[in-house]
Amino acid sequence: MVPTVFGLISIAIGLLLLVRGTSLDLLRFMLLSTLFSGSAAILMPALGGAAISPAHLVLAFLLARILAPGSREYAHIAPAVTLNLFLVIYALYGFLSAFLLPRLFAWQIYVAPLRPVTITGLFDTVPLVFTNQNITSAVYLVGTMLAGVCATIVARKPESTRKIVSTLCLMAWIHAAFGVLGVVLTNIGLGEVLNIFRNGSAAQLEQSYNGLVRMTGVFPEPSYYASYAFGLFVFVFECWMRDIRPRQTGSAALVLLAVLVFSTSGSAYVSLAVYGALMVIRLLLMRQQLSPRKALVVLTLALVGIIAALGMVMIAPPLAEQLGDMFSHMTVDKADSESGRQRSFWALQGWHAFLASYGLGIGAGSFRSSSLFTAALGSMGVIGIVTLVCHIFAVFKPLRASTYSTPRDERLAIGSAASWTAVSILIPAAISTASPDPGMIFAVMAGLALEWRRRRSKVQVGRAPFRRVSVHPMAPQAPRTRS
Repeated sequence: MVPTVFGLISIAIGLLLLVRGTSLDLLRFMLLSTLFSGSAAILMPALGGAAISPAHLVLAFLLARILAPGSREYAHIAPAVTLNLFLVIYALYGFLSAFLLPRLFAWQIYVAPLRPVTITGLFDTVPLVFTNQNITSAVYLVGTMLAGVCATIVARKPESTRKIVSTLCLMAWIHAAFGVLGVVLTNIGLGEVLNIFRNGSAAQLEQSYNGLVRMTGVFPEPSYYASYAFGLFVFVFECWMRDIRPRQTGSAALVLLAVLVFSTSGSAYVSLAVYGALMVIRLLLMRQQLSPRKALVVLTLALVGIIAALGMVMIAPPLAEQLGDMFSHMTVDKADSESGRQRSFWALQGWHAFLASYGLGIGAGSFRSSSLFTAALGSMGVIGIVTLVCHIFAVFKPLRASTYSTPRDERLAIGSAASWTAVSILIPAAISTASPDPGMIFAVMAGLALEWRRRRSKVQVGRAPFRRVSVHPMAPQAPRTRS
């Protein structure tokens, strides 16, 4: 293992927070570290070039803080595991499957590997065998599970909601700033400057289309950048709708919406379209509570967007045509492109692996997919897909009124926003994720939502408290009646 400069910085700050800070401070630092998911904190050449990200390195310090002798949080581990039970089963089965199933079904199916080394064509495959990618996927699944459990434990702190909201708003501005900075630097010929943050093992993909610079920030590819921005956008927007620090969350949501619109990412446009459709359903059918002022703001933004698009067509027709061609290429024409056909081929691998393994799966990390759900289906079979769906339902709680309303309890309101965020993260993951790992951000938001929305003991309203009254032995008593 070879630590990088990002690893040394993470270790230094992690040690400081381990000694002088709290578990909440470490969770916030871990969330901030996910902004550098394209970076590597520790390089592991022995595992074929795998790397440990800064966020996963900080997770080790968070675990140490929770498990420290004398820590009051040690007693909360069992309840947190119970709340995240389906995620725990999913991750542990995925861990076992990564080591057992590739050996069980070795040479019985051909797959496109998760990390192609000798592959040269778009549809080349190799026989199924146990590889280093099985080990890497198993470790990342366990990390996702631990992140979710730790988030549930930390969410018990009374100040957790306030500080987490502030942290995610800060992350929104930083992420947007990196995206804009990357575009500006590329246009002036200094795009390589941000490559110092991309020392991870992920490959760099196309950064421009038809002369338009694609927004990547410090992430390895535009799709990954846009998917991350979309998750942050949903959280701050849901908080804004529920009057949680409306100025702070509203401004963050506005800047992230602009970033997503100009990101030139198909994942961003599809995710916004799906989320927008869900918003319409919530407002019309579910009667999502939205104040008239906020409804006016949303309507105004929609009208401004339409007017801006029409104005661009009239004022700058060549630019409008270029943007329209780019939008069409990234969305409706994607299925007919080489990339679209390759993604369809990868997605079908999950179904073929599911059938070839008789519903057991062929092991996490055994093949490359283009959807989280087909990756889970082919890697971990029935157990994997069922536990993943059950965890999603446990987090989202679709039958709860608080999912669609604005609860008076701020903790419950932010928990509802976190649950919408966790589910919305799965929208881009359903069309772009290569492995069955749902990711650390999903696990953290789900873990926070499970604790913040947990039912507490209800206080009986309208009934006087029981009070013991002494009665004199000679006092007359009411006659007894038979029931």
